Amino acid sequence: MALSSSRPHHLLRRFHASARALSRAEPHEFSQPSDYLGSWAEPARVANEERKAAKAAAAQTRAAERRAFELDFRQALMKERAQKLESWRNKEKLKAQKKAEHRELLRRQSSVWVSEDKMEKKILEAIMHTTPL
Repeated sequence: MALSSSRPHHLLRRFHASARALSRAEPHEFSQPSDYLGSWAEPARVANEERKAAKAAAAQTRAAERRAFELDFRQALMKERAQKLESWRNKEKLKAQKKAEHRELLRRQSSVWVSEDKMEKKILEAIMHTTPL
């Protein structure tokens, strides 16, 4: 019986191919280092630094614009709040003034002396024209 008939073909083929590859070990000569390899590293580093510097400058510009906008916005808010406070104070002062005028009017009306002949008329008028509560 032949060796090829008793063993599967793929095992023989694999063994045969590996044996041939191992038998052909030839010495390898390394090529000389090339100046081209790695020659782009320095320009790439410079370009990267320039890109980062431009990005940082743009970020600083945006930050300055944002700070200016926030300052303007805060000033507008403070101005609006001051106007609202002034308006509220004026309204409160007007309310207090009206209240004082009303009290003064009531005080004057209550302190008016009514003559005796008009007293009867006033009492009848108060009885006839009552104000419902």
